[in-house]
Amino acid sequence: MNRLLKIEWLKIIHYRTAWVFLLLYFLLLILMGIFIPQIKPTINDTEINFVQYGAYNFPVVWHNITYFAAIGKIFLAVIIVTNVTNEYSNGTLKQNLIDGLSKKEFLLSKLIGVLLLTLLSTLIVSLIALNLGLRYGTTDPVSLFEGAEYVGAYALKLLFFFTFVLFLSFLFRKTAFALLMLFVWWVIESILTMTELYVRKLMGQDLESVTLLYHSFLPLNASSALIPFPRINLDHLLQGVPIFVAQPLAWEPVLTTVVYTALFAWLSYVLLKKRNL
Repeated sequence: MNRLLKIEWLKIIHYRTAWVFLLLYFLLLILMGIFIPQIKPTINDTEINFVQYGAYNFPVVWHNITYFAAIGKIFLAVIIVTNVTNEYSNGTLKQNLIDGLSKKEFLLSKLIGVLLLTLLSTLIVSLIALNLGLRYGTTDPVSLFEGAEYVGAYALKLLFFFTFVLFLSFLFRKTAFALLMLFVWWVIESILTMTELYVRKLMGQDLESVTLLYHSFLPLNASSALIPFPRINLDHLLQGVPIFVAQPLAWEPVLTTVVYTALFAWLSYVLLKKRNL
């Protein structure tokens, strides 16, 4: 394990683009923690103060911060894609295999890198959420870590997404193609979901009481369902009281996302094992 970690570290440390995206991503996270409480948009001539409306109260702060932090995961995904595709374009994959590294060990080194990026991002986001909650929200010790399961959902969401782009990188072996296919896949899932919503609406079904097949079980949609958009009580919007409603973590997307994470890791190994390099 230490050997694989050292190999992956040596590759990343000399890759300037990776450091640029890493610094940019974590800088954005830190700036979010500093400046997001100062953002006060105006809606219908009414200033929306997120501190006043309870965006950073426990337990909803864990949900709110992990939701918005997850949007920036594409920066780390670019690092993973370019890291893998450079192995093909620079010939380092062949050289590693010639030097005695097995294909299984090569994939494990990439998965270790994915796991480390996930853990590092999760740690920083957790500290940001905790800091914002302590500074601007309620400080009831009983509710301090209530809702913190969304931190685990955030970690799983990143781990799945990074494993998925890892698979696309092995599949297409070109950065542009892998990122393009990621976008195309997202568009396809969106079209299927909207089509299903439209058909079920025509059938007169209550969309809140049925399980949407495409929305719930397609990979990107399932991972998105891990941390849904924060629930807001609009009736309280103009009353100057907390409007954010705590949502329990849905466990069905957790299981679905775990299965997809394992599936794409296995498919990456199948590609490596079967293909001629």
